[in-house]
Amino acid sequence: MQDKPKRPALDQLRTFVTVYRSGSFSDAARTLHLSQPTVTNHVVSLEKWFGTELFIRTITGVTPTSYAHEVAVSIADQVDHIDRYFSSDEHRQAAIRELRIGASRELLIPVILPALAGDAGKLPILSLSFDSSTELLADLQAGQLDLVVSTIRPRSAEMQSWPLMDEEFWLVAAPSLDIPEGSVSRLSTVPMVSFNRELAIVRRFWNAVFGAEPLFDAVLTVPDLLGVKQAVLAGFGMSVLPSYLVEQEVADGRLVRVADDSEAPLNTVFLVAMKPALRARNTIAGMASLLINRVKQHQQSVPALDR
Repeated sequence: MQDKPKRPALDQLRTFVTVYRSGSFSDAARTLHLSQPTVTNHVVSLEKWFGTELFIRTITGVTPTSYAHEVAVSIADQVDHIDRYFSSDEHRQAAIRELRIGASRELLIPVILPALAGDAGKLPILSLSFDSSTELLADLQAGQLDLVVSTIRPRSAEMQSWPLMDEEFWLVAAPSLDIPEGSVSRLSTVPMVSFNRELAIVRRFWNAVFGAEPLFDAVLTVPDLLGVKQAVLAGFGMSVLPSYLVEQEVADGRLVRVADDSEAPLNTVFLVAMKPALRARNTIAGMASLLINRVKQHQQSVPALDR
């Protein structure tokens, strides 16, 4: 009978936790100040011990297996506690405390950062990144992010989601833009600035408010909602934008709301975490609770406008 491999050492378990959180052997090696072959050897030794694969290797990094999620839930907190007790290495302490949060650029800059501003100096070390919700949820599932602000409601049973805020959409334009009164067909002659050529956000608004399809093309396409807002402020045309992006500009008169949009669509924004990671790291749950409360307070502090 073949002897079972030697019981895993603490440094191997620490390497596993770091790879699990970073989603990359090379990133884990840099964090732990180890060579990449050493990180690989640690993981291979653990896979021999557990008798199963822990990570699926890809061209962009590694993805934890379901078994790896269970191992992380069981040992991550304990490894963190041991490191905090014995280690004086500042780099390692920073890696333990760091939280990685992903959101779209138009949510991260005008909503998430201002909402957390009052807690500056009291937060864990934060690493913030922005991308589309689809990409961010994939990164979350791969263990490369700890929390994601998503405009898509996740369907995975391994993900925990909380409603964070509602997006309300307004049709807005600069006051200098000539907006004809009357029918939808006349309104449709006004130049439109859009996020994409498919007019995805505009189409949803047109369908809900006017019961019609937008039978026009955008005169300007900007693949960034903050960029769309700047183009509208500059007078390139009107556009449909989330209210949180333009409330201040409407309040001070730099933009005007064009249509009676009482039937405008709403979209719920979610805060999402992986359930195994929530169980493995108390700081993720704590940050999620803080972020939900702070975003709510931030939304309530925005100038009240007639809706």
